[in-house]
Amino acid sequence: MSIASVVEKMLGGWAYADEVPAAHTSEAGSIVGVATVAHPRLDSAEYLALQAAAGWRSAVELIGGEAVVTPPSGGQAASAQGELFYALRRWQETSKDGGLLLQDVFIRLSGEDYLAPDLAWWAAARRPTLVHGALDVVPDLVVEVLSPATRINDLGAKKDAYLAASARELWLADPQVATITAVQPDGRQQTVGRGDRLTSPLLPGFAVEVARIFLA
Repeated sequence: MSIASVVEKMLGGWAYADEVPAAHTSEAGSIVGVATVAHPRLDSAEYLALQAAAGWRSAVELIGGEAVVTPPSGGQAASAQGELFYALRRWQETSKDGGLLLQDVFIRLSGEDYLAPDLAWWAAARRPTLVHGALDVVPDLVVEVLSPATRINDLGAKKDAYLAASARELWLADPQVATITAVQPDGRQQTVGRGDRLTSPLLPGFAVEVARIFLA
């Protein structure tokens, strides 16, 4: 398989994450149809060839077998991600946690899912070996910060993939409404907002004011 054939395949159906379908209008200005935006489909070998050629620096996730470009979150989402990372690192230092906390790392969940969560934490007993490329160990805690470019996938296909792969907890941080929703493997959810503290049974002693996360 050549990388040229993979690139050609992708260019034939390229779209950004959560790209809004284009609406077609009549001469009178009324909407007569909406074009469906399709992401190019790649198998795992094609995706691995693409990332290998890019040195695993390509901002492309494989979500359910579809190659999806994930642009930088920017603005409020980037600020919230930074605050959550800082809060978790501070907890690690004060609690002497031996786990591993990473940002924007590729993780292989299945043959059709190579995802890059905003934050991922592994308990010390499951700490993966760092390698060039995607990690094979599913994180204990996954954090996704919703942005206009990623919201649909974060709340849909990516959420389902994390839970199906047995992540022990998923946090969905939403800067638009300043809330964080913790999702458990069985689907139970708990949402906290301004005036609340974020805690987790996975992280003994961890607590942060939600308002501290959404400063921007």
